[in-house]
Amino acid sequence: MVSSAGTGLFSGLPLGIIVLLGIVSTFIGSMIGWLIGAAMYTWVGKWLGGKGTFSDMARLFPAFSLLMIWLAPMHLAMVVMYGPELFDTPTSQFAFTNLPIGVYLLTNVVTLAIGIYGVVITCKGIGLVHGFSAMRGFGVILIIIAIGVLLAIVLAFAFSAMLFSII
Repeated sequence: MVSSAGTGLFSGLPLGIIVLLGIVSTFIGSMIGWLIGAAMYTWVGKWLGGKGTFSDMARLFPAFSLLMIWLAPMHLAMVVMYGPELFDTPTSQFAFTNLPIGVYLLTNVVTLAIGIYGVVITCKGIGLVHGFSAMRGFGVILIIIAIGVLLAIVLAFAFSAMLFSII
């Protein structure tokens, strides 16, 4: 929910609706991500000689995002302190957030630190499921990122070709 702060996506909506939309979209996104992530980690792990199964990975996958619970109090405090203003489009021409710069930087540093630690736990978990090292688990993550980047580039070229052929 807080990741959409400053985008103007929820401008004008009451805070209760914004929170409800955040909870519902997080739940739905988590369920979809759980299945896709477990399948991708299993599939790519098998490329690297892993012996894990989808059911083993699906059981372990929620543990990878468990650290995000530590972000909840910080995000809740931001919503309570700034209310709907947090989700409005920034008013200044060159602004990218409605938050004071110190708060913005602090939340991003905390999120980055928890994210890095989450990657370490994910690497170790992938290694445990597939029976190999955490470094090979990191290789699984890098391969998935590379596939995602390549897919994004191909889709960007395809959509831009379609857009410019229409104009």
